[in-house]
Amino acid sequence: MTPNELRVAILGVKRWIRGDERAPNKPLMMAYAIAKYIQGHGQMFSYEDEVDRDVHLLLKRFGPSRKAYHPEYPFWRLFNDGIWRLDNAEECIPRSSNTDAKKSELIKHQVTGGFSDEIYELLQNDTQLAIELLETILSESFPESIVPEITAQLGLEFTFKQVQKRDPNFRREVLNAYNGKCAICGFDARINDDLFALEAAHIKWKQFNGPCGVNNGLALCVIHHKALDKGVIGFNSDFDLILSSSLNGGEMVERFFFEYSGKKLILPRQSKYYPSVSFLEWHNREVFKK
Repeated sequence: MTPNELRVAILGVKRWIRGDERAPNKPLMMAYAIAKYIQGHGQMFSYEDEVDRDVHLLLKRFGPSRKAYHPEYPFWRLFNDGIWRLDNAEECIPRSSNTDAKKSELIKHQVTGGFSDEIYELLQNDTQLAIELLETILSESFPESIVPEITAQLGLEFTFKQVQKRDPNFRREVLNAYNGKCAICGFDARINDDLFALEAAHIKWKQFNGPCGVNNGLALCVIHHKALDKGVIGFNSDFDLILSSSLNGGEMVERFFFEYSGKKLILPRQSKYYPSVSFLEWHNREVFKK
């Protein structure tokens, strides 16, 4: 296998698909393994001692809000993509509904998993390739504001190039529609005539076909932009701000978040630029931490 063939195989990993719902299980499992390889981990990972804890936390922090999180799914299913190896899995009893092994079976038989021998050797011999693949995996599934948090959770401190195609008009059109102010707090700091710390945020992520149009954008200060992408804040169909029940903190959190709870967005003057309710609903369903 060549590096290019590996890139194709990684990008070709089959993901669970239903409409435009987020399913970052396999990307986070692969990112976890590659990040650990970069740090010198061996080829195989213990489900019981490592994956069940570490990937569960990644899914909880960076995946959609769910009643339960299942790191056993990507750990087992990556084998079917031809890039993953499982040891001690032969005697695992599958679920009644599919061929997946139960979590209890993975623990009972002390199953370990990791990239195939060929892929592991490639990644071991080429750290830069591993870094590039990690960047590709994460940038395909998450906005760039979130990627540094994921890599930090994975124990890495480097930053990626994050070179992506952008609509050069998106930021200008969104900030103009909102009159150069944060749609939540009204922040509008300038140095002379240059806005700073104000960004054009996508409501529905580009990674899930969110368009670069004003109806899918919000002018937000850097704090509220990060909060939107992390699922700390959302909006109902009346454009009222809603907060995650998990949010907590002191005086500054009160000032930046709780004081705005239930208040309406500062909307554009022209209704044609209002946020699309369908994009807000996607964000509330797939990103917002209820």
